[in-house]
Amino acid sequence: MRLSAKLTGSILLVAILCSAPAVAAPEAARSADSVRIYDPADLNLGRYEILRRLWVESWRSAFGVPRHASADAAVAELKTAAASLGADGLINVVCVPDQGWWLRKENVFCYALAIRLRK
Repeated sequence: MRLSAKLTGSILLVAILCSAPAVAAPEAARSADSVRIYDPADLNLGRYEILRRLWVESWRSAFGVPRHASADAAVAELKTAAASLGADGLINVVCVPDQGWWLRKENVFCYALAIRLRK
């Protein structure tokens, strides 16, 4: 009886593992140069899917976000992050100057939506 319980447990485990959905392999990462910045008026909502809200989606943003010396440097990092997700572009790109406090230099913080165009 003890052997059949082990066998039943093994069969149940195999059945559960086989019925789990397969995890899709991520698309090949794009280059940051191929990530385009779209104006919200250029695309209607049905033409793209949002992959991630860069720099503001995580709980970590409550404690700190990436800051850069210029908006160009910040947008370049956004493009690199979007490319690593396989995104086609960025939309709703916003850059905010940060005056800093006490001995901190002035910095720029940018955030955006990483999107993939629908075919």
